[in-house]
Amino acid sequence: MEKSLENSELIKVTKTISSKQSILVIDDNSDTLNLNRIILELDGYEVFTAECGIEALEILSEINEPNLILLDMQMPDMSGLEFLTILEEKIPAIIKDVPVVFLTGMDVVPKSKAVGFIRKPADRVKLLKDIRSFIELGCHPPYRH
Repeated sequence: MEKSLENSELIKVTKTISSKQSILVIDDNSDTLNLNRIILELDGYEVFTAECGIEALEILSEINEPNLILLDMQMPDMSGLEFLTILEEKIPAIIKDVPVVFLTGMDVVPKSKAVGFIRKPADRVKLLKDIRSFIELGCHPPYRH
């Protein structure tokens, strides 16, 4: 009897681990990238990080689709808009299935395939609240910017 209880507990733990939501964070500022990674990991997310668009495309070709992509608007190798264009060409399913949210210091962002934006610097509570909302909304927000 103890053995079957242990097995059922193992199954629960395995389901919890496998159902963990994941986020890809793309930002060329390593301090911002690491801070966001820590905040998200402490909140229970599996976090992948990339310091540029090219690195992010490589990561996306190697992992299962994340639940959300947080994308810096201005990076040295390409802008966030350029990244979205390349992503749509190379891995169109990601644009269709995964919400992309700009993480930017800008007050407004240009119209794009991103579902919205989070203005940085965002405090931890607001960042996590916004991320949960964007994951829940998915790729079909009630409005587009």
